[in-house]
Formats: sequence, C-alpha cells, structure tokens
Amino acid sequence: MKVKVFGKPGCEFCKTTMKKFETFFDRWKIERSALLSFFDMETVDGLAEGAFYSVSKIPSTIIEKNGELLARWDGQVPLSEEFKKYFEASV
Repeated sequence: MKVKVFGKPGCEFCKTTMKKFETFFDRWKIERSALLSFFDMETVDGLAEGAFYSVSKIPSTIIEKNGELLARWDGQVPLSEEFKKYFEASV
C-alpha cells in the first residue's frame, strides 16, 4: 500500500494532508516511511511523477496497492473516515 501526496511546500492544505496521514499511521502504529511519499510539484521530479498521475490540482492524494489505484482525492484534504478503510487490515 502506498500513499502519494502531490503538493507544494507552502501549501497549508498539502501540509494538513501529510500531517493527517502521519498522525493516522502513528496512532495505529503503521510504519509510514515505506507508505507515505510527498511529491513537490515545484520540482522536476515532482512534476514528472505528477504528470504520470495526471495531477492538475493540489493537494492530490493517491492510494494504490500493487500499482492499482484504490482511491484518489484532487484539490482537497481527504477525511480520515474516507481512507481508513484501505488500512483496516493493518490496524
């Protein structure tokens, strides 16, 4: 399972999205380092990854498992209730 957050360093919604996933993983004792990635859309690498996923709004959050898209939120901070179901096997 991987969570990819696309945003910009100064974006408060992007920071909130990252913090929400960090808090969720910490609370349920899920190792987040392998799961959670932030892609800075102001860098070439971030833009390239964002282009691969057709990111046009920030923050954009993608949850995927084995390369399969499970959930996606564009231009909004996902609610914990919306993404918790994807991690229930881990909690």
